[in-house]
Amino acid sequence: MSAAAFKARYAAYTLDLALLSPFVVGAAWRPLQVVQAAWRGMEGAIQLALDRAFAAGHIALLDLAGALQADAAFMASMTQGMEALFASLLSAGLWAWLVVAAYFIGFEASPWSATPGKRALGLRVLANDGTTVGLPRALLRFVAAGPSWLLLHLGHALVMFRDDGRAGHDLAAGTRVDGDAALPAWATAWLGLQAAAVALLLGWVAWTAMQAVMVLGL
Repeated sequence: MSAAAFKARYAAYTLDLALLSPFVVGAAWRPLQVVQAAWRGMEGAIQLALDRAFAAGHIALLDLAGALQADAAFMASMTQGMEALFASLLSAGLWAWLVVAAYFIGFEASPWSATPGKRALGLRVLANDGTTVGLPRALLRFVAAGPSWLLLHLGHALVMFRDDGRAGHDLAAGTRVDGDAALPAWATAWLGLQAAAVALLLGWVAWTAMQAVMVLGL
């Protein structure tokens, strides 16, 4: 499988992510609002605890840390805030995962046999025998893709090194992706836009790090 085929699948995948992003944000919006409220509550609790500690004369760092640990109201607020924070983050992640799962599984199990991104690139997800994947196999394919995401997409990179162009989750689910590997002009531009965005991000990170080093050096 050529690098061009990998680019086609990557372009389709990132296009799907762009189409999905408003729905993911919408699904996770309410839990994220709770996250923001919990964070602000913790910031307020920290400020109040510091004010109490300073008023009591606890200025030295170690003395201040001990005063905060002995502040029952502060510790209770922090415990409550952390519990709300983690619960809300878990809820936001679960809702986001459900939206993503419904999108990929639903479209790949549909008569299209492809997500909108894959369909735009002329790609289809099929079983090894050329038939449609169906819901159980589409579900297995989606779940099997999880380890690839966690391992920095190493499972997806298999596409470039296998003659049959199958990624790790294709091997696990007994599927393959068929279609033309040639990229249309708009898809090439889409990949170029992503490359430019990454370059700008890396440049910003490098500039920020350099400024931090200069400040610390001064």
